[in-house]
Amino acid sequence: MMIGGGFMVIDKDLIGLSDIANLCDTSNNNVSNWRKRDSKFPEPFSEISGIPIWKTEDILEYLKNKSEIEYDVISTGNLSTKRVVIIGRARGGKSFIIALFVNDRAGFMKLFCGNSSDKTACPVHVKISEYVTLESFVFHTDFSSIYQDEREDIVEIKDRISKYVDISFSQEDVEKMNEIETLIRDMRKIEEEFTGRRESHTYIDTFQKPSFFCKELLRECKLGSIEVIDTPGVSGNVNATKIAKSDLYLFLVKPDNSDESQTLRKIVEKIKSDVATSKVSFLYKKEGMFFTKEDYELAREEVKADMMPYTELFADLKASIVATDLDVLDPAGHCIPFPTMRKDRLTPPEEFFLEDMRKKLIEAFNQDETAKDEEFEKVVSSVGYPARELVVNILQNIPQHVVEQGENEITTEIVMNENHDRVMTNDYYRFHRALDEAYGLEASLLDRYFESFLPEDYPEDWQRIIIKYVYRKLTMSVRTDRGLGVGSHPWEEKPARTMLVEESIFADTILTSLENKDKNSRNVPYREALKACNIKSATWNCVGCNDDEEAILKLKLVKDLLLSKPVYSRKELVLQRYIGGLRKIAEYNVLLNIGYDKQSIEEILMNLPF
Repeated sequence: MMIGGGFMVIDKDLIGLSDIANLCDTSNNNVSNWRKRDSKFPEPFSEISGIPIWKTEDILEYLKNKSEIEYDVISTGNLSTKRVVIIGRARGGKSFIIALFVNDRAGFMKLFCGNSSDKTACPVHVKISEYVTLESFVFHTDFSSIYQDEREDIVEIKDRISKYVDISFSQEDVEKMNEIETLIRDMRKIEEEFTGRRESHTYIDTFQKPSFFCKELLRECKLGSIEVIDTPGVSGNVNATKIAKSDLYLFLVKPDNSDESQTLRKIVEKIKSDVATSKVSFLYKKEGMFFTKEDYELAREEVKADMMPYTELFADLKASIVATDLDVLDPAGHCIPFPTMRKDRLTPPEEFFLEDMRKKLIEAFNQDETAKDEEFEKVVSSVGYPARELVVNILQNIPQHVVEQGENEITTEIVMNENHDRVMTNDYYRFHRALDEAYGLEASLLDRYFESFLPEDYPEDWQRIIIKYVYRKLTMSVRTDRGLGVGSHPWEEKPARTMLVEESIFADTILTSLENKDKNSRNVPYREALKACNIKSATWNCVGCNDDEEAILKLKLVKDLLLSKPVYSRKELVLQRYIGGLRKIAEYNVLLNIGYDKQSIEEILMNLPF
């Protein structure tokens, strides 16, 4: 962690005395003396077993004021995050479940469950971290960029939007939330009238301190944050991109769900690739109070029996090889009784429910790929050439994305002239929206392709293991946003998706800027490269560059394999440069795992489609 006047990223928000000493290339005793003798030395954030720890940002501010050395260090905190999506009917109890994760349960419920109305007129992204200092919410929408009409009612709505959008409000400001809720419903009326236009990217971020239950989960899974998405009441028209890329899907169901069961099936159809690489659990609404463990276990068995009809709902999904391991195919085996809950306190049934939830969350958050990697390598080693040949054939036969021929090719020069910002909101969601669309195209293409691998065509166990493995590696890679750039601004997306897309588009420039720079000297050249590509930002001081060598590899693969391909829309640009890079990383690693050397891999990759 020593910088010696250089540049680096610190990937944790809390540091100890030894960390500070290493950072400054000095001794622990020297730091202790600073603390004793310098009144400006920051107070510890906390103490663990009598050992003081400090916020990294406080120490960095102190060092900047103390020394003439420019400490260009980006404190990003723990970037590890996991995502949970809750899907169910309006007013079915989704907010009650989320409230179990947050510290201020009563305040959260008042904000999102008041007035007996459905607050989730849009998705609510609940971002929970120990580093949250104040519970707050922010309203986001790109409605105004979609509707340029001068019609009086549209102008009026856009004027109202400007008073609320991208502004942080305290959780106590319930009246502001009520006004935003009304505004969203008025926006929806306009969108229903203009059915030919795309739906606005509208959602609410809320930042929450964790409950004791969630705090233990964060620490056990070594996470910086957990994001729980509360979706609008289910409908067959749910936008799949808004719930994609989650680690756990919770489907809230009730005994009278006959109609909604078909809706759930439609949703699963839309997110098959995500469900295939994620965990799923069905939360079955079970009325009554279970004051003993025995009562709860009895309720669990009753719920399993009630969930059996759901098995047939997804029966036809079992046709392909890659679908055979899906949690969603066994609803009875992946269900949890969802008891009646109270707004003000935890009840015995809830405690039993939390035990089940904790197990499911840990299973979803700590998925170990080691066993699958070892199984795959064992198969390749024992079968030999036929296994290697099957892997290459699978990759070679993935269908090519069809590029829509437009009137004008989208070049890097055109992108530079569009005056993009590195921050999602300041970029008017342009790359953010294009990324969702591009991921949807890639996920659909991979789903359609791997659905063609049927058990009767591949009767050998080793064949099925390879097919499942390749599918999993490709889908997991393209759904995991990653790159070199990191941002430490409090409202920064983690990861900073817009900036990661931009670095891929300008992969050649980024790589040139980092050439011959060690990992501790990348921050400034990275920022300057983006600036040279006309990327704007009001918070460049919050931008750093990590030392992820796979992210470097991604940019090299984009440069060598994808930059020369013409594209004719922003969506295709993001698909080729960013999503394509994520897939190429997976293909590279799969080929590496079957024993090819780097030169051979490069030759094979040159001939693989995208």
